[in-house]
Amino acid sequence: MSRLSKRALLAAGGGAIGLGFGLGGAPVGLPLLGPRQASAEAAPLTAHATLTAQPQSTTLGGGVQAFQRWTYGEVKDGTALRGIAGQTLKARLDNQLDVPTTLHWHGLRVSKGMDGVSGMFNSPLVDPKQAFTYDVPLRDPGTHWFHSHHDSLNQIARGLYGPLVVENPEEPELFELMMVLDDWTVSGPDPQNYSIDWTKLEPSLAWGHAGVKGRVLTINGSVRPRLDLAFSGATRLRMLNAATARVFQPRFENLEAWVVALDGYGCTPFRLDEPVFFGPGQRMDVLLVPAPYGTPQIFLGENLFGKGTGFEFSLGVETSLTLAEALPAFRPYQPPELVPDASPAQRKILRMSEPHRDDQRGAGIVDGQWQAWEPLVKDHNYWLFNDVADNSLGPLFAGRVGETVELTMFNDSATHHVMHFHGQHVQILENAKAPHEVGSFRDSLTLEAWAEVKLALKLDRLGLWPLHCHILGHQVSGMWTYYEVA
Repeated sequence: MSRLSKRALLAAGGGAIGLGFGLGGAPVGLPLLGPRQASAEAAPLTAHATLTAQPQSTTLGGGVQAFQRWTYGEVKDGTALRGIAGQTLKARLDNQLDVPTTLHWHGLRVSKGMDGVSGMFNSPLVDPKQAFTYDVPLRDPGTHWFHSHHDSLNQIARGLYGPLVVENPEEPELFELMMVLDDWTVSGPDPQNYSIDWTKLEPSLAWGHAGVKGRVLTINGSVRPRLDLAFSGATRLRMLNAATARVFQPRFENLEAWVVALDGYGCTPFRLDEPVFFGPGQRMDVLLVPAPYGTPQIFLGENLFGKGTGFEFSLGVETSLTLAEALPAFRPYQPPELVPDASPAQRKILRMSEPHRDDQRGAGIVDGQWQAWEPLVKDHNYWLFNDVADNSLGPLFAGRVGETVELTMFNDSATHHVMHFHGQHVQILENAKAPHEVGSFRDSLTLEAWAEVKLALKLDRLGLWPLHCHILGHQVSGMWTYYEVA
């Protein structure tokens, strides 16, 4: 939306009017959170939303037959739930599915029991035809998201996710476009007559490789999305990778692109001249300005070589601030309570690997005991954290609120992994393969094959917090642990 139309909306007043962004940034009225306000004080302190998990008939276009996907009602694809930093969101999950589910608030600092992970992590499992209300403080502005964290591979692949934008009143108002990337598992030899195939999500050797990747790519739930940019000035593109396994490498052509936020947190702006790895669960905010010539396009580089599938942008009718006006207002977001101490209280190592071909010692640890390769893999234990396949050795580390933990991660494998921290963001200290990330705060980080990354986190939230690979086939086949904060 233009600056003028946003202000016109504000003149209506109140937080009951909802504002989401659909395909191409078109405004979608939702009975959810309020539109962007001039200041946090102008917004209600508490916002309310009901998210109804339900089956819904849909089509992706491009020859894919209509099918039943799962959604949160009106909040799906490129439509975002929006709030303002400083508010508290009370989100009621109404489960109208035939299976239990939960809501995980990915990128948000919630209290224990509100993280959407059941069992030992104390969030309730919401049974069919039941409901639960989550208290979600919107402490940190940025592009975040929410999704199921029960049977995650299956439920996220079927569509149980949505973007959540927490407005920062100090940032300039720009024309915005939400871009949600996903892929879909299909069957059929004819690309003009594909049918959705959920059986491809069942246990398979794909879990032990790059994960379960769909053959059909979508942006905002469509193979032919409408992607409008501001007619003049800069467009703020809010990108989310909602796929369960695919690591994209977005490349912009005939566009000047500046990254201003990673995983919701503002970073030191940098020009995106070369593609970067963009893994499942990650978010990236980019300011885009079309070149004076050529068709503006994004190529997704989804096969990790070449440019991959391309999507064209078009110019809308809205105007926006120029890049020169907007860019100086974006700066790193570093909450003081999350900035690590120079001298950590403890140093830890996390090695991720496939099971070992070691007949004497064994392939990996299950229930505290080394197991041979064949029975380990037969039970779909394809990945190890520090030689452990089932998280049977307790927390990776434990500490107290305010302590700093330095963690060095080694990817001892030939495929990517995307490590997601529940509970808080962490600061990247060293990453030779992705130097643009050093100094930034992230909740999910993509480790290339054979990569080494050093990070630090200043413990902030009481409780038990999962740490797992967000390539979800990896998560369910061994890449899962947790840390404890007292």
